[in-house]
Amino acid sequence: MIGLVIIFIALIILYLGVILFAGATFVKISLFALDKLAVFIASWYYTHHYFSVKFSSGYAIYFWDVLAAILAVIIYSALFKMIHRKLGLIGKILNFAISFLSSMTVYCVLVNGFITKETDYFLPLLNHDIANQAVNYIIITIIALVVWKRREEFLEEKEEFKEYYIVEKSDE
Repeated sequence: MIGLVIIFIALIILYLGVILFAGATFVKISLFALDKLAVFIASWYYTHHYFSVKFSSGYAIYFWDVLAAILAVIIYSALFKMIHRKLGLIGKILNFAISFLSSMTVYCVLVNGFITKETDYFLPLLNHDIANQAVNYIIITIIALVVWKRREEFLEEKEEFKEYYIVEKSDE
């Protein structure tokens, strides 16, 4: 009997661990890749409605949808890295804007879905509405700064690991 209770408690702990891990992973992906997900979904939608259904049939429709969506994400990522590398401050501002929108989206979804379960998208921290919104936007900005800093570090890591070789012309 005691062995059964121990197994039951272990299964509950394992279940909660898996749920927390999945939730944390979802939040991380949402914070750091929401822009790429939006590009993927938008290109899938427009490819499906304006190209795939007109030029293919059956399961080939979904092949073209996925192919176009992956290609759009690759192009978006390359353009974003190029803008960040070539335009400096504008790239950093664009990266912060994307980080802020991602943070605000994830924050509002989590608050609405798991905490308030009402029509509110902000935590009810204060009784005054405007002050409450200001505090929530400050929290979102702090989260966005953390996400922005991590995204900046990721973009700079990619540039640091590039190796450049100077090749001299030989007489052979």
